Parts: sequence; structure tokens; C-alpha cells
Amino acid sequence: MNEIEPKIRPLVDALNRTGIVRTFSSCEGHFAPDQQTIVDRNHAYVRFVPAEDRSIAEVENLLAYVLTGFKQQHGLIPIKLMAYKLYTPVDDEQVEETFVLELHPFNRFDPPDRKRMDVDRAIEQVGKLIDDRSSTGG
Repeated sequence: MNEIEPKIRPLVDALNRTGIVRTFSSCEGHFAPDQQTIVDRNHAYVRFVPAEDRSIAEVENLLAYVLTGFKQQHGLIPIKLMAYKLYTPVDDEQVEETFVLELHPFNRFDPPDRKRMDVDRAIEQVGKLIDDRSSTGG
């Protein structure tokens, strides 16, 4: 089993504590030039599916709360927070559905240490927003 990278762990843990989703993949983001690969690594993400006995509507409600709450509290700058459903073909008949929550630095030309700092702060803010929702029974 792969370790969860430490900078994304607060968000992974907050999502799992909701009981609404089960995370299975994440990345804290890698911004330095020597950390780049053919795959874009200039953002952080968490991938998840509904937890057992939880509906897609519950996951979508959680994501709507997080996206609108983050925008109301923090605006778009310096982080663009986005969520979507990823459809991946498994075979000729099956398609896997995965939810993705991504945090992108607003300015891709910022230096790597600035992007790291902005993403780390946003990870904490989103995790707190999720925990606050859970503590109020939302």
C-alpha cells in the first residue's frame, strides 16, 4: 500500500471522516521543474467514490458545499478549486465513475515555492470547511 503524501493528508482525512466518501488516490502536487513528468503534476488532488450505502447525490451535495463555501470564504485567487466526475472505461461494457477534487495554483507562472505555499494553505482551508460541515451535521 502506498503512503499518503503528508501535505495532502489533512484533506484526505477530512473527506474520509465525513463517512460520505472513500478516498483511494491522492497527490499533494509537485511544482519544482525537476519534479515534472510527462503527466501534469502542478496541482493537488484527491480521488474518491461514495462510501458504502451512500448515494451519488450525497457526494454531489458535499462537493457543492465545499466548492461554494471555499469560494465565499477565500475567492478564486490564489487557488482554483474544482471538482468533477471522471469516467474511465474498464472494458467493452463497464465504465468506472470516480469523483475528483483538485486544487490548482491560479497563476501557473508563480515560482514553485509560492505554488506550494498556496496549495498547502488551501488544503488546510478545504479540510477545515469539510470538518466544520460535519460537526454541524451538514
